[in-house]
Amino acid sequence: MLAIANAADRVSRADAARAAGMDRQTLRDWAVRCGAEGIAGLHDRPEGHPAPRLTEGELAALANVIFYGPDPEKDGIST
Repeated sequence: MLAIANAADRVSRADAARAAGMDRQTLRDWAVRCGAEGIAGLHDRPEGHPAPRLTEGELAALANVIFYGPDPEKDGIST
């Protein structure tokens, strides 16, 4: 947002991008999205990400194992 604010204050895009540690083209893309959608346009867009491989139930079971560990009786694991 600082880079966009700097560009809006008539700082060159190259200088505004450099100060924010980004590429000038990225700043341009962000400025276009911000102009079209407001600040909400700067949120990450999940498009292009692969679909989750685990279902909600599988994720819950995995979280349970991670947080509580395996059951030595049930899982046949010695501690």
